[in-house]
Amino acid sequence: MIPEQAKSEIIKRREAGATWTAIAKWLESSFGVSVHRTTIQRWHDRNVLELGNAHLDSFDDDNARIKLDKKVETYKHEAYFYKKLYNASLRDNAKKELVVDAIKEYAPNFENIEPVKYLPPTGDTQGSSTQTVVAPLTDTHIGEYVDKEQMLGMNVYSFDIFNRRLYGWATQLLTLVNLRRNSVPIDDIVIPMLGDMISGDIHEELARSNLDNCMEQMIRGANLIAQALMYLAPHFKSVRVPCVVGNHGRMTRKPPMKDKYMDWDFMLYQWVAAFCKNQDNISFSIPKSYVNMVEVNKNRILLMHGDSISGAGSNMSITKAITSLRGVFQYKKNYEVETGLGYLTDGEPLNFDSAMIGHFHRIDEIDIGTGELHICGCMKGPDEFALQRLHTATKPKQIVTYWHPKYGSIGKEIIYLNIYDKTVSKFKDSLPEVWAS
Repeated sequence: MIPEQAKSEIIKRREAGATWTAIAKWLESSFGVSVHRTTIQRWHDRNVLELGNAHLDSFDDDNARIKLDKKVETYKHEAYFYKKLYNASLRDNAKKELVVDAIKEYAPNFENIEPVKYLPPTGDTQGSSTQTVVAPLTDTHIGEYVDKEQMLGMNVYSFDIFNRRLYGWATQLLTLVNLRRNSVPIDDIVIPMLGDMISGDIHEELARSNLDNCMEQMIRGANLIAQALMYLAPHFKSVRVPCVVGNHGRMTRKPPMKDKYMDWDFMLYQWVAAFCKNQDNISFSIPKSYVNMVEVNKNRILLMHGDSISGAGSNMSITKAITSLRGVFQYKKNYEVETGLGYLTDGEPLNFDSAMIGHFHRIDEIDIGTGELHICGCMKGPDEFALQRLHTATKPKQIVTYWHPKYGSIGKEIIYLNIYDKTVSKFKDSLPEVWAS
């Protein structure tokens, strides 16, 4: 802040031809206050030039004084208004953080499971580099009802079908990994959760046809997904779960730009993390940003849901969006942030080699030069909207990828989920009346 006793001198020095840098140095040496030159310049332009240069020497002029008094009163009212908004924002954010903290501290959780020991692979491949599995779980749309009759028998979806497919996904994922373990050691797994985990109520017909409200969709989904992670956990040294929110779980009709993280997906991730907090080898990354970044065997993967990409999901529009983000992130190192002490450079460039997104309910792969952009599928499968409006029906499936420390992504497999629709799941879709019980 600029001291009151210095303001008139600043005006005089500027009129005498002093540079903003010289004024900033004088202010620091005379008053011990470090204010960036551009901050001083903005103050001068706002408070002096707008008044027609009614500086100290002209304060004796009645018109200038009246004009100044009016401007001061205006600023006082504006300051009061913005202070109210600021305090309201603080209270609102405090409530949000309080809910998250309460979930972390008081939520029930599963008991720690001892790891399963695997023998190293034998034969000529014994010395091969350790690989890491990246198996996204995205677009589960928990709570949505897809009617088999309306879909001409091509698909059906419910809480029960989600449970069966989730169990099938977890068991098939482990089977695929163990097959590969015959050739190479695999110690770690990354399970990105890419959003649209619940059906939500952003569309009127979803609010009308969903099997339950958003809160029940969230907590039942969190309970089942946590069981899937606990099922996988003893088979790996580490299970990392980086998360991003989607669009179906949003709490507003229109897609928000501010506080996008305040989404039912975000709450679901927090509950999953709370359920699994006793399992030492499971870790979570649940950012407030709409993107996340994870490093896998020296490869950096950008994670995002994909709803921010316009162009109806064409490969050209997706590639353009990712290329634009790469340019923005690369120059983050030159982005200056204004503080009370001047300007600070914020952070290092957010480089990435590959990317993974959901949202488009299909599996695809695009070469982006430094790696691959994976579109990761959908657990729900086709619905009435896709059939009637888009005239398409993509099978419910998720991808499994393998990453090498030198070559990056070296393999991809697809888990088809509808084949498990008649499988009996061992995950329990039941919660007591009081969750903490």
